[in-house]
Amino acid sequence: MNARQITSKFGRSAEDDQVEELFSQLGTLKRPSLPEDDKYVYHDWVLVRRKGVELGFTDSAYQSAAPRSRWGHGELILTQAYFYTGFDDIQPFTGELPYGLLFSDNRETVRRKLTKFDATRHSHVTDTWDVEGYRLRIQYVAGAKEGIDRIACRVMAQPLQPKYKPQWPTLQQITDAFGARLDAPEFTGLWGNYLGAHQKKEAREDGEIDFKEIFGATLALAEDNATAPVFRSITLHRNRDSESVGWGGSLPANLDFEDSPETLFSKIKQSAVQQADSALTGHAVWHFPDYTLHVLYSNIDNRLLRVKLISPGSWKCIEDE
Repeated sequence: MNARQITSKFGRSAEDDQVEELFSQLGTLKRPSLPEDDKYVYHDWVLVRRKGVELGFTDSAYQSAAPRSRWGHGELILTQAYFYTGFDDIQPFTGELPYGLLFSDNRETVRRKLTKFDATRHSHVTDTWDVEGYRLRIQYVAGAKEGIDRIACRVMAQPLQPKYKPQWPTLQQITDAFGARLDAPEFTGLWGNYLGAHQKKEAREDGEIDFKEIFGATLALAEDNATAPVFRSITLHRNRDSESVGWGGSLPANLDFEDSPETLFSKIKQSAVQQADSALTGHAVWHFPDYTLHVLYSNIDNRLLRVKLISPGSWKCIEDE
């Protein structure tokens, strides 16, 4: 079996005859399903250890950005395929890889083979390309000069469509409001009619206002030995991060959510006061006169996930989830 036989079936139902034939060719009796006791799970995977292949399935309503009330009620469709070199009890994939790649290829060779898609390449610890119908991610052998560790092929979910068309505040308006009380005009004026009694109750009880479905942002407030909490920070989300519709206003330092980590560090030339990477994400922190900037990026898609502005003097070093 080669990778093309799998990726050509992306978008088909798990119950489709062609996908059922794929299961048979892989020699697995496993089938994907969603848990009945967790309505917020929209993915399942079928790992075939003997073949070094893992297939990922997604609820079709979630994948297509249908109304949230329909999420979890669609059919499971094939959206992901992972090809492994072998580890623990997982055997190496021995079929033909996408685009003529070989597990022995070094990074330079991989990039040369995918030159056709170079305009879409996003890089940092890994490389990703948007190829024909899906996103291709190459993870290299850690600490080695050559060799691919694993390959991921993923059909990206459709962006969430906002129900509202708010007027996003400027970054200057946001930073000018840091330290303002919950009911202060310089704070309430940023959010128009979307800041109501429910949001103010959230702020008083939880120290947070969830604007992910309206502005694509989360606001954090803190008690200041007074009757009303004060504005401390704002997290700007990319579309689909924490099921957000995505921040539609400007970002600091001319950043864009489509920036790769490499681009992030080229745009902000000042050395970060903290920077670290994990298998899934990385983050970096900078101090500026008007705010502390915390950027969380994906090491899976090599794009920015969240951009957080924190009032000066409020930042504390904490481990990212």
